[in-house]
Amino acid sequence: INLLFVGPHFTSDVVSVLSIGDETFVSTGGRVVVCRRGKQVGELEAVDRGEISNLMQFGDYIIAISEDNAVVIWNKTTRELFTELEFVSESFQVTSVVHPSTYVNKVVIGSAQGTMQVWNIQSSKCLYEFKSFGSGISCMVQSPVIDVLAVGLLDGRVLLHNVKQDRSVMQLSQEGRVTAVSFRTDDVPMMATANSEGDVALWDLNNKRLLHVLQGAHDSNIPAIDFLSGQPLLVTSSADNSIKEWLFDGQDGVPRLLRQRSGHFSAPQMIRYHGEKGFDIMSSGRDRTLRLFSVIRDSQSTEMSQGSLAREARMRNVKVNQLRLPQIIQFASNQAMSRSWDDVLTCHQGISSAYTWSTDRKALGKYCLRSPDSAMIKAVAISACGNYGFLGMVSGTIEMVNMQSGYSRRLFTGHTKAVTGIQTDSCNHQ
Repeated sequence: INLLFVGPHFTSDVVSVLSIGDETFVSTGGRVVVCRRGKQVGELEAVDRGEISNLMQFGDYIIAISEDNAVVIWNKTTRELFTELEFVSESFQVTSVVHPSTYVNKVVIGSAQGTMQVWNIQSSKCLYEFKSFGSGISCMVQSPVIDVLAVGLLDGRVLLHNVKQDRSVMQLSQEGRVTAVSFRTDDVPMMATANSEGDVALWDLNNKRLLHVLQGAHDSNIPAIDFLSGQPLLVTSSADNSIKEWLFDGQDGVPRLLRQRSGHFSAPQMIRYHGEKGFDIMSSGRDRTLRLFSVIRDSQSTEMSQGSLAREARMRNVKVNQLRLPQIIQFASNQAMSRSWDDVLTCHQGISSAYTWSTDRKALGKYCLRSPDSAMIKAVAISACGNYGFLGMVSGTIEMVNMQSGYSRRLFTGHTKAVTGIQTDSCNHQ
């Protein structure tokens, strides 16, 4: 997963993205912007309908849902408005749109009331309305079988519904509302569904059973998942600011994480350059992670590992974020001895321990350094030579520890209040 282009900066949040060939359509601030190779080249005809979401391609048209409960359709080539389908929110609140394969000029529109309607976009007429499924529709996807749509509901049910015969051919159920659905297209009868808790469920469609649950695949809501065409690869994205690629290469049908790109999903609290050359940036955030970013090559950016948290979270049936160390208050780093021993020191909110980390291994280091008087540690520093670390406590004490052995070497007293910052000179004299 390599970064190819960075698009323009928009004044409003990006709500939806659609890629068609070398063009990217971006919904932001109630308008749809057209970009090519990261540069803005135009816009679709403006409509005064609030925020635009759920961008979708339908032949030569682009379809979207507006904030005021309408389905808006543009001509992709001319970028002009083609037509608008308006609905009454009390009886039909639009939530999703899908084009059934081989159905010329027709789309199926789902609602929060649990009903679906078939519309002809050329005549702007409703051709058929389905009975309610008893729960709001959250997403719809075309299955590999003609006439059959996968319908995800708010109550966790996934229906494979034959729109031609108006009957459900299969019903499955997962925990939490269904946020996304995708099908494998490499001759393996498998369906993947996601929920708002960050889990991905894998289904064996031949035997109509649950195959596996990727519990805690992400730390937040998963709005989109997609099997790559003809490949055993599943791509998932989440509100936790990450995109992950899962490879199905085992006989049991359980995937492994192949590669990922991620960043902080909560506000960064501290950012510093790591090293004298300025090639790397280290940051900590409210998401309880420590990250190392490369300013030269994006693929080298990574989250510093805190151990096998995903496996432990599955065993204890908890979220991964619950097992992370508390939020980092302050960190210090020094590359001088990074090849020999740990070169990062962190202190954390509400605890009397500091932790060492290794940027060489991109992981938590050997030592958990406890304060001598059990006071909470508020500040840390590392000497210019990289041999010593300094811990500043709320009691006013400063402890000097050996970074190689983790042993205490000296205590400095004199402060009557909490130590909030420590700095040493380049000669280790002060």
